[in-house]
Amino acid sequence: MAKSKNHTGHNQSYKNHRNGIKKTRRPKKMSMSGMNCKFVRNQAYAKKGMRCTPEEKEERLKAQKEAQKKMEEKKATEKAQRLKELEEMKEAEKLKAANKQAKKDAQAASKKA
Repeated sequence: MAKSKNHTGHNQSYKNHRNGIKKTRRPKKMSMSGMNCKFVRNQAYAKKGMRCTPEEKEERLKAQKEAQKKMEEKKATEKAQRLKELEEMKEAEKLKAANKQAKKDAQAASKKA
């Protein structure tokens, strides 16, 4: 007995393209279902906390800029301190190398004499 046909893709792509293959629409708001409920709840509270009047917003911006300025000053002082330390280390290494060389010279001179 002859085997029967199990599957064919004949004419399917034609039928699909008759109305055009369209991209799916992306949702405007992401679904929260299936997310960690503790995270979702915390996110809602955080969003509620961010709501404020324009005056409060201005105050927050001012405070943020002050904090940024403070951090930049701190960073600059730390950088200056680090550069100073590096300079001192270089100086110390130079002195150490010079002392080592002087000792070598002294030993060489004592061997000759």
